[in-house]
Amino acid sequence: MPNAAFYRRVMGAFQALDSLVDWGNLRADPDTSRVTAVEDFYRKRFIYQLTQAGEAAEQALSAYDEALGRSGALQAVALHDIVTQLRALLVIAAEQEEGEPDPAKAHLALSALTSRFEALAENARAFMGSLQRTIDLHGVEVEVFLAYKDRLIQYLERFIQDLITLGGRIALLIGELEEQGRVGVLLRLAAPREAADAAPDEAEIAEARAYERWVGRWAGLAAWFVSAEGRESQARLLRGRALGAIPQLLAVVRQLNERRAGRSDRSADFRTLARWFAEAPDDPARHRLWHAGFELYPARHLTVDADTLDRRATHPVAASTPWAEAEPLRISPQLCRTGSYERRGG
Repeated sequence: MPNAAFYRRVMGAFQALDSLVDWGNLRADPDTSRVTAVEDFYRKRFIYQLTQAGEAAEQALSAYDEALGRSGALQAVALHDIVTQLRALLVIAAEQEEGEPDPAKAHLALSALTSRFEALAENARAFMGSLQRTIDLHGVEVEVFLAYKDRLIQYLERFIQDLITLGGRIALLIGELEEQGRVGVLLRLAAPREAADAAPDEAEIAEARAYERWVGRWAGLAAWFVSAEGRESQARLLRGRALGAIPQLLAVVRQLNERRAGRSDRSADFRTLARWFAEAPDDPARHRLWHAGFELYPARHLTVDADTLDRRATHPVAASTPWAEAEPLRISPQLCRTGSYERRGG
């Protein structure tokens, strides 16, 4: 016989389904396919189907989970592919100048180019984010970090080298394509092919929108690899971040090795000092510990002699008295002038 826990789980599942129906994520239709009696007809039997809003919510949650689990990568192979596609576009542009335009080739080459570029940019962004979390040791086991830090540094150095060589080559190819308006010609070849399946009454609008999308994609590609006045390219910024991550990783390794070797750090020193304060027998001992620990001694020009103590005992001054209203302290003119009480001889 099913136990009480089983019934609780079943009732919880039905409540969850009812909530999804109330939110509009599910549609509940009565299930009358197996009704053989009037009692079965009045019993709650539903067939649940995803609504359009529910399907959109499911896709959003899937994208959310994927983004949380994405670690990214620095795709050096994508740089080679981008170089290959840019060279193919140069060949297509040369054919167009000879009077033999091929929209299919232009569209396929541009599609492959932008696809590889978007994957490169997105994976690089995700990788640098996960790398920063690794440097900060957020959710990373120390033993795991020490085990793969050498491979990680080699990985960064290899990608930086490829980015320096291939990134410069890509920038030159982009500049060569942008000369004499070749890019605009290629984008105008690709836009009609992308909008070819649009409805007849929306063909012109679809083609104009397709052209605007291609212009935006090309602008993003150019901005990623080519620097402009007052703005560095994303490739240069990525290279700088990757270069800066290597010494940060080495600093983290050095700190971890120091801790593993038993060397004290500042936090350990403060904890030890706090324990000494707690174990001190009286306030004078705590004051001596404070002076020894932080090297904070009374200012040497505020000398308190016997006359000052007698005057303070006769006329005490509250600690809350503003300094402008308190009795001034007399300081030796010799100390003000030379910083020392002693008279220096010849």
